[in-house]
Amino acid sequence: MDLWTLWLDAIRSVLSFLSTGSGLGLGLGVIAMTITVRTALLPLTWVIGWRGCVRQKRLQGLQPELEKLKEQFSGDSQSYTRHMMSLYEKHGLKLVDGTALLGALAQIPVLLGIFQVLRAVPLGGRFLWVANLARPDLWLALLAGLATTLLVVANPDLPQHLRLIMIMIPAILAVITALKFSSALALYWTTTNLYSALQTAILHWVVSRRIRSGVLTI
Repeated sequence: MDLWTLWLDAIRSVLSFLSTGSGLGLGLGVIAMTITVRTALLPLTWVIGWRGCVRQKRLQGLQPELEKLKEQFSGDSQSYTRHMMSLYEKHGLKLVDGTALLGALAQIPVLLGIFQVLRAVPLGGRFLWVANLARPDLWLALLAGLATTLLVVANPDLPQHLRLIMIMIPAILAVITALKFSSALALYWTTTNLYSALQTAILHWVVSRRIRSGVLTI
């Protein structure tokens, strides 16, 4: 038996314990597992979120200088790139945050494993208005889309000219995908996105407060 199969079996065992062994039922079991996993990953996701938030705010501060470089080197992309990289280096920025990238990659086995387990649960129980969590449900899919919207909106640093697109496209994709798989997966997406939205809002509040107090310099 390979490691991936063992990992999927471990996720199924946790879900089975929460839903059956603890008597929560499949719906509350999915919610409990999601919150437990997200809380366990919090030390990692907080660091990634913090670095991303600080990076966004620093890039916002550099926009006037970047616009000047674009005008100055409008016909010379190589010179623009060279000066942009020099500006990034001056302010302690890299084109790609390797630490954040590695942190995001480290979460893939966890998130992909949960997706594979929940996308087609064999026996779906009733949860709220959903008669069978093994089948897709329109209203739960719409909730998954709404939670995705809240997650994107929780980030106040989105570029204004792309804000509507970055809000609508992920939400629409979430609804369409949720309608193709089990409602258990839609319930997971709703829970994890609401958790992420709250975490993002708190993170930006903490970063902004530290900037205003002078503890964090952008």
